[in-house]
Amino acid sequence: MDAQRTERQLSMIEEVCALGPEVWLRGGWAMDFWLGEITREHEDVDWFAWAEDAERLRELLTARGYEVRHADDQQLDLVRDGEEHSFAFVTRRRADGRVLVAGGPWAGTPWPAGILDGVEPGRLRGLECPVASPEAQIEIKRMMPVWVPERPRREKDAVDVARLEAALAALNATDETLVHEGDAFLNFGSYGPGDGWSHCFRWLDAKYFRLPAAPPGDTALLAALISHEQFRDDYAGSGVLPLGRRHGSFWRRLITPAAYEPITPDDAAHLLRTWADQYDPVPADLEADLRREVFARLTSATTVHHLTGVGVDDFHDWGGVHGEFHELVLIDRVRGHLTLLVAADD
Repeated sequence: MDAQRTERQLSMIEEVCALGPEVWLRGGWAMDFWLGEITREHEDVDWFAWAEDAERLRELLTARGYEVRHADDQQLDLVRDGEEHSFAFVTRRRADGRVLVAGGPWAGTPWPAGILDGVEPGRLRGLECPVASPEAQIEIKRMMPVWVPERPRREKDAVDVARLEAALAALNATDETLVHEGDAFLNFGSYGPGDGWSHCFRWLDAKYFRLPAAPPGDTALLAALISHEQFRDDYAGSGVLPLGRRHGSFWRRLITPAAYEPITPDDAAHLLRTWADQYDPVPADLEADLRREVFARLTSATTVHHLTGVGVDDFHDWGGVHGEFHELVLIDRVRGHLTLLVAADD
């Protein structure tokens, strides 16, 4: 692999992403950004862009030394420093928002569903760039020889499909180390005196799990929790989605055990108490429920972990809707329980 060429292409990707017009990587570089690793050397850089931005993209890139090789209503091909960039133009169907081929003989043909919508941004070597969805990439690589018979199936496409399918399988896999035993949801507004009460848009969600007979270490338990179906909750009304990729405001795949830091039960209790009472003391019936569902479990916890290693850079496409979002994992090895606590403000 030509390391200098790879670095040059990465620098150019960063430059294009910063231009302004909305763009998405496709092809090999899209795969690598989504996987978070460089898998092979890439011959060129492929993009999707909106047809309405075609002229602006051309002007911005030529002003930066790119030479136009081909331009029409379907595609824009440019080169600089020996590196080729190809922009396939897309548009949306008004009826349902489906992404379509914008021009050429296949104008109006739909691209795979969800190709650009709600897709986790790719991250590679400190760079972030929008990418076409991995599911769509798989479909494109599989179907291209069908759509364009004169283009034979390439070995590298088969390898790319295998890599993407393996990564998706790992992302969607569930871990049965923890057994989900129930939930509690405390909606502060339902305890208040009525409209306008300062706590009315605040809530606490608790998910309860049973540990295995011989539980592994805390890091392994955190990994099992992250892989559990119950972790696939956006805490915004959708509930638990079997294939959900969001957790609270964050892309689920960006949360790892390393994102949690140990915190003492006393410090965790102080964090939650400060959050709960920051406007005024909670009513007596809410206080009783908080003591039963939260503070009693903190008192008996062997270890507590606080989600602190993710932030605004890890937000999903509509992340950040919570005014506050506090997440704690309580591990009680004596009683054999794990509790996932999320306290948030809407």
